[in-house]
Formats: sequence, C-alpha cells, structure tokens
Amino acid sequence: MYEEGDTQARSYGVNFLKTVIGTDEAELKAFSPAYNVDKLKAPVLIVHGGEDERAPIEQAESLEAALKKAKHPYEITILDDEGHGFYKEEHRTLYYKKVLAFLDDHLKL
Repeated sequence: MYEEGDTQARSYGVNFLKTVIGTDEAELKAFSPAYNVDKLKAPVLIVHGGEDERAPIEQAESLEAALKKAKHPYEITILDDEGHGFYKEEHRTLYYKKVLAFLDDHLKL
C-alpha cells in the first residue's frame, strides 16, 4: 500500500498508513492475505474493480498468484471499468449474483 494505489500519494495518506498498518516489513507480511494463503480453510471469492486506485488491481493479482501457487480453490472476477466499490448497477447486480452463487456452492449448513 505504500507503493501502489492512491493513498500514499498524499501526506495524510502516508500518515494514515503509518498509523493503521505501520512500517515493520515483517508485520506487513504477517497481515498480508497474499502471504497467508496457507492458513485458509475455505475457498476464496475475489471480485475487483480494474480501475480501482485505492486497492489497485495488482493487489488482487498478487492474491490470485499466491492462491494459484498454493493450489487453493478460488474464483475471481475483474470488472475492468469499475473502481473502488461497485457503483454501476450492472456491476452491483453481477457482484451480488456472484456472491450468492459462491455461497450456494461453498456454504454447507
């Protein structure tokens, strides 16, 4: 987050990152989903906006690469023309349909 996205582009953004996630490299890796896929016990659903500047697509790609490497089950959908959040009605509809289908497939009650 210090190198990608738009948060670090502003001085208050850097201060926010330092306060919220710190600067210790070992701690950052310890909290990073991409470095912790070995701890997962359930499949993962990733839905990401391709134009997201807050959480850039590289973060979703990093997680996907780690999931692939670990051979952990996942599904990914990239909405190329969406940003941080799903603001277009068709994207929200697709998102909720994906979530419901994913839960229907993987949530065993």
